[in-house]
Amino acid sequence: MIDPATGMKPGERYQVENLERVHQFPGFFLDGKYYLGPELLTALGWLEGQRFIYDALDATGEPVFPGRAAGDIKDLTLILVDGTRLQLSRIDAEAAASTADADRAAQPAGRHKRPNRPGVLSVAAMLLLGGCAFALLRRARR
Repeated sequence: MIDPATGMKPGERYQVENLERVHQFPGFFLDGKYYLGPELLTALGWLEGQRFIYDALDATGEPVFPGRAAGDIKDLTLILVDGTRLQLSRIDAEAAASTADADRAAQPAGRHKRPNRPGVLSVAAMLLLGGCAFALLRRARR
């Protein structure tokens, strides 16, 4: 449930209008969550009432915002913890769909995104090494 005071409506996407020299927010809000990409796999932020929790880390591994609280959203305005005000704008469904299509078109022909998993040969090598280590340990105990 989205807090009505945020000005956001369920099922609609909103982007942060970054015109100032502040942290960039390249993603979008949808149903109380903040996503970086159109595939909606992982939310990098979320709303707790009007509070925007942004779970991004800086280069040193520390949260970008203290306590991960970036600020509050009221009437489609993100008020950062330092007082900076950034407007949110609604992204229409056609623009969101064309962005997703453009991302898919940018993929090399015949190639699809897939999770980074070890191949069959890698798994076989790991099992073989584990078996050898087990055999050596058993032999050493005798």
